[in-house]
Amino acid sequence: MVVERRDDRVFPSTQNPDLAHPNPSKRNMPRSTDWVGSDPEMKRKKRVAKYKMLSVEAKVKNTVRSSCRWIKTKFMEVRYGWYA
Repeated sequence: MVVERRDDRVFPSTQNPDLAHPNPSKRNMPRSTDWVGSDPEMKRKKRVAKYKMLSVEAKVKNTVRSSCRWIKTKFMEVRYGWYA
């Protein structure tokens, strides 16, 4: 087994293909989600879940943006006396 030293830590060599993967028994096994690839209903469910996730991300981004705008406005009102 070839060992490389970097920053006082020991790493197995990546040049040997037998040592490249930490668990060789799982290296050639198919992913557990491969069976989903042919099921159109599961594809649809995954796609809808991604859309929902993007929607939530957009709402959070909008909330943060409006909060920053509110803080900036309040600072300007206090600093310069602009009371609306």
